[in-house]
Amino acid sequence: MRGRQLSGQLVELIPGMPRTELQRMVLDHDWGPTTLGPEEQWSPTLRAAVASCLNSRFPATLIWGPERVMVYNDAYAPILGLRHPAALGRPVPEVWPDVLADIAPMIDDVFAGGAPYFEDLPLVMTRYGFAEETYFTFAYSPVVEPGVGIVGILDIVTETTSRVLATRRLGVLQRLGSLPRSMHGSTAEAVAAVLRVLAGARADCPFGLVYLDGEAGPQLVAGHGIGTDGELPTSVIPDHVRKAIDTGMPQTVSGLAELLPGLSRVGASAVGEAEVDTAVVLPLALGSQPQPVGALVLGTSPHLRLDDEYRIFLSLAAGQVAAALADAQAVEAERRHAAERAELDRTRAQFFTDVAVTLQRAVLGPTALPEGFAVHYEPASGTLEVGGDWYDVVDLPDGRYGVVVGDVVGRGLAAAAVMGQLRSAGRALLLESQSPAHVLEALDRFAALVPGAAVSTVFCAVVDRSRKTLRYSSAGHPPAILVRAAGTYGLLREAGSLPLAVADGLVRPEADVHLPDGATLLLYTDGLVERRNEAIDEGTARAVEVLTEARHLDAPQLADVLTERLLADAPDDDVAFLLYRCG
Repeated sequence: MRGRQLSGQLVELIPGMPRTELQRMVLDHDWGPTTLGPEEQWSPTLRAAVASCLNSRFPATLIWGPERVMVYNDAYAPILGLRHPAALGRPVPEVWPDVLADIAPMIDDVFAGGAPYFEDLPLVMTRYGFAEETYFTFAYSPVVEPGVGIVGILDIVTETTSRVLATRRLGVLQRLGSLPRSMHGSTAEAVAAVLRVLAGARADCPFGLVYLDGEAGPQLVAGHGIGTDGELPTSVIPDHVRKAIDTGMPQTVSGLAELLPGLSRVGASAVGEAEVDTAVVLPLALGSQPQPVGALVLGTSPHLRLDDEYRIFLSLAAGQVAAALADAQAVEAERRHAAERAELDRTRAQFFTDVAVTLQRAVLGPTALPEGFAVHYEPASGTLEVGGDWYDVVDLPDGRYGVVVGDVVGRGLAAAAVMGQLRSAGRALLLESQSPAHVLEALDRFAALVPGAAVSTVFCAVVDRSRKTLRYSSAGHPPAILVRAAGTYGLLREAGSLPLAVADGLVRPEADVHLPDGATLLLYTDGLVERRNEAIDEGTARAVEVLTEARHLDAPQLADVLTERLLADAPDDDVAFLLYRCG
């Protein structure tokens, strides 16, 4: 008889649907010893609540009676970690002793008539055998027995740990990407500037060490977060550094808590003090050199799992360290060979090309802009993931500037990595050819070799301040807007074509347009003008209206007005735009 009545209830709710393993576990469970009692004695309210919980595809658990007995569904089981399946039918205090102090008052509140809701609530769990930093959004809803009152709680929950961590890490990458270009030519100072940013991100990077390869082998040149006065008592980390440099492959070091006790403990995690046990060693590869020049060692949080997203973040951080090294070394090389360079323009272009190649993981364009330029980036609302939109301003000879705005399909750290590669390649190509059409044709070939780069859109142009002209070409990107001082405007559509890497051998068109004094040029991604349930032309018309009304303002002020007027409704896509005021 056990499970028969509940089984019938489930069949009536979802005709023809096969039962999952967890549903069968619930039906076969011996509920007699629990306060729920045998299934045949369950009230209609309890049977209906259990059926609703089990049939839901959203993570849900039912907490029943004074002993807070738990019944949960398939989607909730992963939240339990190693506590599943033993948690089935057990009281909440036995299943969640590590977070009981946090959730017990909430449960009591529901039985007292409340219905609490929490968003991104931080909880420290030991569901995988270690104290883990986690975040959850959930709602506790009372279950009412007619004539009795509140007898249980239906907990609808989703784990938001991945999203919260992605947001936190995006902030770190943005701070790294906004560091100014190193003009002092000092490798040590360039690395120290990057490590100062990482030192403020100890929740994800408890400690960091930078090794550079030399004649005597890898040498430690900078570090943060270590408690050994910069002296490592064993060779465990240097050995892995040597291997990372020799192979060009990341290495993982574990067992540090035992091998190097006290290496990094205080402040190593937002959760609490704990020994850092694992570090990732990442080779520092410069685009102009065949072998890594060193390695970055980043400790990982003792309260987080080292998953793919975590590794991608660490790899992007290592890319910024490599960019800082390349930048400083390039400046040093420029100074050493300045007297020998006969073709200054060619060497200068090559120098910037080498620097641009190393900026493969940059997440935003430059922060120090030439006069007359302004830029803005804003992530989509409702998501805390990394985006693939970007902008760039590139110094060219004879007072010209290359300007680029682009958009990679998708979101997340993978999209940011693709964006960084396209941005770096575009910068290098502009410095070499200075022809927007040729840049896009070369990007077509480049994007075809980069997974995830196809169908990206790019608007590429060269501003000639002395001639007051703009030469441009567009790969499937929204048309730039040009508003003249008199208030007339135009959409730059003449040189439009397909997105990147969708057709072989595509010849890109190119067009020129006059930039009179007082004219304003706006390059943007579709998130600025595109809204749900609205034609994109309506959003474009709004942008034109704002540009026309505020055309007397300078570029930075106009960027603020655009942000206030066009982004106040919290767009659901990333936004990047670039403004240029002529004259």
